Amino acid sequence: MAGRTVSPGAALLRSSRMFSMPTPIPAPPGDHSAATKFHSPTATISYPTHLTVTTTPASRATGDWGFKRPLPLKSTTNTTHPLVRVRQVDSTEHITDFQSASDHTITLQKFQELNLPISVPRASAIDAYTASTFPKSVFEEEADVTALSDEKKVELANKRWRFSGPWLAGMTPGDFDRFLEKEVRGKRPEFRAFLKKILAAEMTEEQARKAREAGETTEPPKVAASDITENQLTDYLRELREERMTLYNLVSQFLDLAPVDLDIAYQFIGRMAPNKPKYLERGSPYGANGPPITHPSAGISYLRTRNFQENHPLYGPQKHHPPIKARILKPSNPSTGNKTPSIGVAGFVGSTPHGESVFNAKRQRNLSKFNLSLHQLELEQRGGAKIYVQPTKAVVTSSGRVCIGIAEADQMSEVVQKEMVGESTVFEHELKAMQTSEIPRNPRYNSPGGYGARFGSKVPSSASNYGLK
Repeated sequence: MAGRTVSPGAALLRSSRMFSMPTPIPAPPGDHSAATKFHSPTATISYPTHLTVTTTPASRATGDWGFKRPLPLKSTTNTTHPLVRVRQVDSTEHITDFQSASDHTITLQKFQELNLPISVPRASAIDAYTASTFPKSVFEEEADVTALSDEKKVELANKRWRFSGPWLAGMTPGDFDRFLEKEVRGKRPEFRAFLKKILAAEMTEEQARKAREAGETTEPPKVAASDITENQLTDYLRELREERMTLYNLVSQFLDLAPVDLDIAYQFIGRMAPNKPKYLERGSPYGANGPPITHPSAGISYLRTRNFQENHPLYGPQKHHPPIKARILKPSNPSTGNKTPSIGVAGFVGSTPHGESVFNAKRQRNLSKFNLSLHQLELEQRGGAKIYVQPTKAVVTSSGRVCIGIAEADQMSEVVQKEMVGESTVFEHELKAMQTSEIPRNPRYNSPGGYGARFGSKVPSSASNYGLK
């Protein structure tokens, strides 16, 4: 039986992004060490893999979500937000396989309320202070470039995030063997031609150096790649086998491999080479864990900087951004080795600063409410203990996890924020302190009900006059 034919216009609409569902991306790999740990099959994964679909309230009441068949009202109307992710539009059982997508969608909304730009991960442990104090956005022009020439690719090898070759440190032995068999072995003639160009450039530079030392005024002619003989290329290959660092750099340039982070001790080996010391530049921010599978921002924030000033309706421009209320997920317990608490911020587990900080258990010597919340389990308060923190930066790792750095919130900013959300009444108390007692109409009589305000006296006020209530 022949299939039903469609018009060219209908076929174009079916294949367009406007009327089709995008292909789901692969799910994040699981924890290989979780075999002996408790693992929840319903836990939220690191990043979403399917498109989130929403609908209007009127269409939701009738089950119309824009698919082949209406979705059941019993499971789509008992949720607060109309958000679903569709796994299969038409499965083998002739049903639409879907589930709620509120977990990732609401988390995205909460994260965007923080107004945090996505920063570049730190390149090495040496750059830890610089990366935390002066974070660099992933949208900087020197790194956020994909259309590059061959010269620019070599120049920006430690800054760019997209590579045509794989990350060798993250490949299994089987994947590496298949990569050699399918991608590398057939490029031997091209690699020899590439080495001829490199050797010709080195010979041209060497001849120019000797001419300058000899005092010659004219530059010698440049050596072309076609002038390199097979014997010269063979000798050059023998030299490269002794200089592993140079050989690795040339292979990385030819195959456009993602950089691999080296230990600090290995970076000094090249300096020990006689007559030809080799110096390595700062490592790539993606050398330790591999380049990201998507853009480093992951599409969750398109801000380039956080250098803007908050304006309060009563107090004017603020020095700090408003702090965020966070939840204490797991208090610190030095007796079990857990010296830093786990703090949840906008649906993510925040990263506390290293070293001496207010979150470190070594400095918890006073019995304030803030410190007690950090290392004592709160059982009476609904939802657990909550504190105000200041988010500082956000980084998306190569595995798709979002890491939010947090710091101690400013006390004055915390008071202002509590007043904005209705947890404090500082402004109303200040107004009451500024009020004067009412002046009687006749000072001779002190009878009740005989008070009035003179012309020019202060009128009693409250926070409701300013729109706070």
